[in-house]
Amino acid sequence: MGGINITEANGQLGGVVTVQDGIVGMVLTGVSEVGGYTLGAPVLLTSLADLTAAGITKANNPFAYKHVSEFYSVAPVGSQLYLMLVSDTMTIANISDNTNAAGAKVLYNFAAGKIKVMGLCTDDKAVHTGGGTITITNGLNADVYIAASNAKVMEAAFRAIQMPSRIIIGGSSYSGVASALTDESTGTTNNKVAILIGDTQVWDATYPSACIGLCLGKVAASAVQEKISKVENGPLPNTVAYLGTVSISPSSGDPAIISGKNFITWRTFPQVQGFFFSGDTMLTTSLDDYEFLARGRTIDKAHIITYAFLISLVDADIPTVNGTITVGGNQVPAGLPDPGWVASTQQKVITQLSNTMVAAGNCSSVSCFIDPAQDVRGTNTLKVVIIIDSVAYLMNINVNLGF
Repeated sequence: MGGINITEANGQLGGVVTVQDGIVGMVLTGVSEVGGYTLGAPVLLTSLADLTAAGITKANNPFAYKHVSEFYSVAPVGSQLYLMLVSDTMTIANISDNTNAAGAKVLYNFAAGKIKVMGLCTDDKAVHTGGGTITITNGLNADVYIAASNAKVMEAAFRAIQMPSRIIIGGSSYSGVASALTDESTGTTNNKVAILIGDTQVWDATYPSACIGLCLGKVAASAVQEKISKVENGPLPNTVAYLGTVSISPSSGDPAIISGKNFITWRTFPQVQGFFFSGDTMLTTSLDDYEFLARGRTIDKAHIITYAFLISLVDADIPTVNGTITVGGNQVPAGLPDPGWVASTQQKVITQLSNTMVAAGNCSSVSCFIDPAQDVRGTNTLKVVIIIDSVAYLMNINVNLGF
């Protein structure tokens, strides 16, 4: 007897690439513990309790305990924090040096591309006690500025293998003189790196630290398009804030000077309780599209999604049509991508980014353009242009108030 057999087709809709946005890493000065943690060993934490489970105690590693506890004072339990402690003989410049086989690159490789923002900070007091030399130049441990340049190179190396991230460096040993800091708002183009100045306590009177754990916690708790300084999300949990050894107040002028030089620091508002971060500026000019960490995190997410989707097209055979392109003012024969294939692929890219980013509020819209007049047959290369329309940031609000 005749009949109809129907089977379910699969893979027609296309899955959505998912990205875990708030995963961060942190490299800090520490010590090995007897029967516990060994220096240089990367670990993955999801809570403060995991720190103890990793063999790291407050008694022996108070620096690490401070930063991890402050991280989870903002980031919810379950937030993934990749952590590695290094010897006090390793300066912040050494940690960020991509040629250092024991530096931050170890943690990057261990996380295999999951780290979206990396935080680096040394306990300069321990480095000094361990025999190192801390030289204050332009208001900070001189190695911090070197580390910023090194970190740019290190990030580029990992971005080249599809592991993009941003890096925040603790501006340790701040001299307390805001005017001495290098002005990073002009002439610099280091949009992958930021420097944080300020702490929740006076870690040491001579060698102050920076609240890198608290800052990373704010990153982990925020959507990629959100600035860590977003006032609507509420104040930070700390009840005091220091620049060097000085507790800041609403009347303090130094935060504005420091922030104006494109460092991340504290901020307070009249009539508003608590402390906030001043912004999320990177070490680059205001003309840079990625002046803000939030914009960098947004484009990095788009980078990961685009790569994950388009990698399937590598070495794929695609339909072409005969046509011509202009070369040196002359029309030459070419194998152009089939118009139907172009339209379909453009829409698939837009759908991927829209379903993962626009729907989540990470950006306003996305567009994709594949030039139909390119010789894919002769060049074996496909050129794709993707535009991400960023959200806007209301940094200033002008109000005309009256009767």
